[in-house]
Amino acid sequence: MPTFRSAWNWVFGKHLPKPPNPGQDRAEAGWVPGVAGPRCSPTLLKAEGRPAVWTEDFNLNMGVYNREAMARIFVTEDRKAEAEAIIKDFTGTSPRHRKL
Repeated sequence: MPTFRSAWNWVFGKHLPKPPNPGQDRAEAGWVPGVAGPRCSPTLLKAEGRPAVWTEDFNLNMGVYNREAMARIFVTEDRKAEAEAIIKDFTGTSPRHRKL
């Protein structure tokens, strides 16, 4: 029987994070300029053996977080750290993550 404390923790996010599920869960590996999205994902990450997908990120408020078209790159959770390292080597800076 759940207690009040466990319900409180569940509602306000004090529950334990789920373990990575390599077959199902996706994670954002980086938020890069739009021209780097197609170059990072299909060619660079897939050549390194880390399948990834990318999507264009259309932001109506171009001055809030960025001033150019951006792309988000997604990989499976278990390959996120490796993909971030590859993106960092390719772009020269750590990949950003979009604040929602």
